[in-house]
Amino acid sequence: MTKVFKIVLFSVLCLCLMLILKIITLKNVNYKRPRFLENKKVLVVYYSNSGHTKKIAENIRNVVGGDIKQIELVEKYPAKRVAMSKIVKQQMKENHLPAIEWLDISDYDVVFVGSPIWNGKISLPTKAFLSTQDFEHKIIVPFFTYSGGAMRGKISDEIYTITKNAKMLRAKFFFGNGICLQKQQIMKWLNELSAEE
Repeated sequence: MTKVFKIVLFSVLCLCLMLILKIITLKNVNYKRPRFLENKKVLVVYYSNSGHTKKIAENIRNVVGGDIKQIELVEKYPAKRVAMSKIVKQQMKENHLPAIEWLDISDYDVVFVGSPIWNGKISLPTKAFLSTQDFEHKIIVPFFTYSGGAMRGKISDEIYTITKNAKMLRAKFFFGNGICLQKQQIMKWLNELSAEE
């Protein structure tokens, strides 16, 4: 074996060991179901274009239970990122919300709402969903995915403005694709929300 190969092999083994230790540590996170979820019917709703928000929504649903539904567009965005970006920018400029398939949330008490962040704002399909629902007497728990700078306060304010008659809990922002850490982040966030009540 060459010296370079040994160094690369050693580095890979070290990374694998660190990952295994992290996974073992994640399994030991104590999670107690938050009081705001006790005796409540829970729904996780999300819009996902790349699949990242979907994965986090599925992980949240695995932790809290309940149902999960995806926000579906009546007319899908183009698959090519450049074409999609052009349409989204035009819709944002004109303050035009895309048509979405109707989702009935009337039977739910707590609604987790997930969205990617587009140009520093919640995604237009998520905004369309929020704009078409009655959230009176419901608890909204927003979560977001982003890969660049996110203006967290402004995004939370945007949801609050749309859903004034709901109780909104503190949002969680998930950066990048840290999938192996998501469950730990979710449990920590929910524990913090429970402590804030």
